[in-house]
Amino acid sequence: MVDAAIGRIPCDLSLENAKLVNVITGEIYDAAVDIIDGIIVRVRDDGRPAALPSKKTVDCGGRYLVPGFIDTHMHVESTMMVPENFGKLAVLWGTTTASTDPHEIGNVMGIDGVTYMLDSSTRSPMRQYVLAPSCVPAVPAVEHAGADFFAPEVADMLERDGVIGIAEIMDYVGVYMNDPRMSGIIEEGLKRNMFLQGHSPSVTKDKLDAYLCAGPVSCHEARSGEEVIEKLRLGMHINVKSSSLSDTAKAIVEGIRDLPCKDYVSICTDDVHAYDLLHTGHLNHVVHVCIEHGLAPIDAIRCATFNAAREYNFQDIGAIVPGYIADIQVLDDLDPVGYPHEVYCAGVLKARDGKLVEDTESVAEYPHINTVNIPQIQSEDDFLLKAPVESGEVNALIFDTARSAMRPGQPAVYEKLPVKNGFVDLSGRPDLRYVTVVDRHGHGTKTIVAASHFLVDGAIASTISHDSHNLTVCYSDKESAYAAARELERVGGGMCVAKGGKVVATLPLPVAGLMSPLPCAQLASDIAAFNRSLSDICQDGDDMLLRIAVMALPVRPGYILTDMGVVNGDEQTFTPLFKD
Repeated sequence: MVDAAIGRIPCDLSLENAKLVNVITGEIYDAAVDIIDGIIVRVRDDGRPAALPSKKTVDCGGRYLVPGFIDTHMHVESTMMVPENFGKLAVLWGTTTASTDPHEIGNVMGIDGVTYMLDSSTRSPMRQYVLAPSCVPAVPAVEHAGADFFAPEVADMLERDGVIGIAEIMDYVGVYMNDPRMSGIIEEGLKRNMFLQGHSPSVTKDKLDAYLCAGPVSCHEARSGEEVIEKLRLGMHINVKSSSLSDTAKAIVEGIRDLPCKDYVSICTDDVHAYDLLHTGHLNHVVHVCIEHGLAPIDAIRCATFNAAREYNFQDIGAIVPGYIADIQVLDDLDPVGYPHEVYCAGVLKARDGKLVEDTESVAEYPHINTVNIPQIQSEDDFLLKAPVESGEVNALIFDTARSAMRPGQPAVYEKLPVKNGFVDLSGRPDLRYVTVVDRHGHGTKTIVAASHFLVDGAIASTISHDSHNLTVCYSDKESAYAAARELERVGGGMCVAKGGKVVATLPLPVAGLMSPLPCAQLASDIAAFNRSLSDICQDGDDMLLRIAVMALPVRPGYILTDMGVVNGDEQTFTPLFKD
């Protein structure tokens, strides 16, 4: 590197005739960049020629040179693609590094699932680091998962190549209450001086102080400008996100736009579905959204590059300076709504104008294990809501599936509902449907409730149900619910639509009931076809799927439905299904 920089030996590659975006100073100026062995060794911003011509020279045509984007927090499983296929698509949009949290597959398959994600990621054209899942299950006292991670399991993962820290520590109640399980897991990261990723929605004041004292350093769940300012003032890294499940970019940008210093703000995608990844983009889309909401382009790019690298204490990526890895995008515009002209990872051209330079269609072997184990479902009657009385009326909890129900501090709502032959009867209530969460990991538990704001005519079933990924079914009749559940058991998980007791459409996700080995274009086409079938049984089908995905997530405010009951997420306590 030194010999190449001083001109004693030629470089491998020179990027000439470009405008360099300097994310350290915030300047943009004409420059050329010289690279050897995948490392930047020289930046020529004064018009001088290289001392020796490089082995290859690329004329950038006056385009911008921008560091490769770095995703500070994401779940590959949410793309519904295996890691290598995710990487083939994300790199097209300029993402060259991602820090991934495989706690979705960890909740289903344990350490074996995390091992598979590590192995698959090595076949990706972009860099994928892995964080050891911290919350499997998210809250053990209120749900079942396919595995249980304690300090020894986390310690095992932290010793593996490619694992750089502990993933989102989202049992924030357990953290600030000094729960021994969470304290032990965090200690494994602290004693190795590894990155501790946080997750603390709506946590404030003394509880936030306590959470930060425990060790987590970041949060991707801030939802208002006020929350962002409080967390930044306390030294917490904030991750702006715009994902398929939620979009906090507008609120966060409004909170930080006028701050003199934004060094502790980075960007993440969290959960992006394959269809959105194919048609909308990856981190480039979040950068675009931030610019759209008023963040200066250079600040948005800095958040997605240099700030992200510093959050993880990466010392050799995130900027275009000597000694750094040559992860570089060649862009036509600072607002990256389209594909970059070229994307280099470690000095190797990986993509040009939305196409991979080299592609392999084959996918590494994946676990051929059917993870849908539901012995508690034996007949259609298993989807009826059992009442505490044989007839008359019962005061039943109404589970509100609307997004507005995810607010903290709301009281539980109960209504009088008729009972026939020992079961709650909703035939006279066209505004209500049934929702059940069925443990699919062999524990034999399930919970059924009457639900509002979910007007399906038939059934929607999914094994994508964060974070334990039990089988969630929303339905109007037991026949359709049973048909959908049996279909997902047959194919090994995924999503299913049924109507009139018959399966209408299935989206198989055989890798842990979360991912498909199909390439993105084919998978996205299958998702689009599934969504069309979904629209036949309900309005706002996309929104329905998003609500299914998070209604069983107990580490959020509001009321949550798990296989063990209805949970008050603010207090992590169970709420009775019936009242006297």
